[in-house]
Amino acid sequence: MGGYQTFRDFLKQNFSPLLRADGFKGSGTTFRRIKGEAIHIIDIQGSKWGGECCINLAVHFLFLPTTIGQPVDDYKKLRHSECEFRIRLHGPGESDHWWPYGETEAESESSAENLIDTYQRFGGTYFEKFEPFPDALEKITAAEMDAGDISKLPPTQSTLVRLALTMARIMNHLKRFEKCRQFAEVGLRHLGNASGLRAELEQLRNAT
Repeated sequence: MGGYQTFRDFLKQNFSPLLRADGFKGSGTTFRRIKGEAIHIIDIQGSKWGGECCINLAVHFLFLPTTIGQPVDDYKKLRHSECEFRIRLHGPGESDHWWPYGETEAESESSAENLIDTYQRFGGTYFEKFEPFPDALEKITAAEMDAGDISKLPPTQSTLVRLALTMARIMNHLKRFEKCRQFAEVGLRHLGNASGLRAELEQLRNAT
């Protein structure tokens, strides 16, 4: 007999220990790891229609507000959706991937094995793209972002304006005020209807 429980039991026995050995803490469906000023999150998300799940990978910096504008008071409660950098785990040529729970024990274990293999091949490398901090994020210039080229940043689901705001916040935290002002200018130029971000972008544009 396969299905959700068999799938989850296999992950509990084989995926959870792998994550804990890599410094993550947690159980069930969410695991977190602190690396310097960064927090890494792995979240197993079941489909609302049932029968399958995906893996969310997220990175946030503890000095940044969350995507809903709140400080990170307790990183153990931070959700992947509140992180500035986040993607779905997938293999080459994909933008997303969902693993079926399977209908037989063999199908469930094979699907769970594939999930673990995909994480081992691609999940760890996502987190590595943020290291060392801040050097890994300083590869991109404001001019490149202004031109719409964000290929030097780790992949994320954020918009260009949101990325410009995040980079301005990071540069402000690092007291690199010229870069902070440059990224804020990019955000303002591309703002469009995202007027809720205007006040902070204008403030960061004047950072000293």
